[in-house]
Amino acid sequence: MERRFTVFADSVRSAVIVMNSAIIEFLGIKGLISPGEVFFLIDEIIRMSQSIRTNPISKEEVEFIRSVFAKGDIDKISVEELERVAEIAKRWWYEDGSEVAYKLFIYVWMLHAYKLYSSKKGQEKQ
Repeated sequence: MERRFTVFADSVRSAVIVMNSAIIEFLGIKGLISPGEVFFLIDEIIRMSQSIRTNPISKEEVEFIRSVFAKGDIDKISVEELERVAEIAKRWWYEDGSEVAYKLFIYVWMLHAYKLYSSKKGQEKQ
């Protein structure tokens, strides 16, 4: 019985991630994430990262998150760095159910969508 409950809970978590990721990516494709919102998201992630403690994520992962967003500028943050932070946040949420972890995932995925799709929109205009 416990195994079935765990499988069900994991399925719900996965569905929530996929559903919200798809909506965020759609916002990015439509160009609905503005540079001002990107600035807000980075500031919020910096603020949240100051309260992150280790367990279930490692000290190295916390330091990585802080170092990525200490850059302060979306143009200095790579897609790969955003993807790694998103994976850390997702795993943290899966393991701990932390609201901060899920919020971190959502904010990082919004930056990811902005980074991916705002550059594609610029290429289409050329």
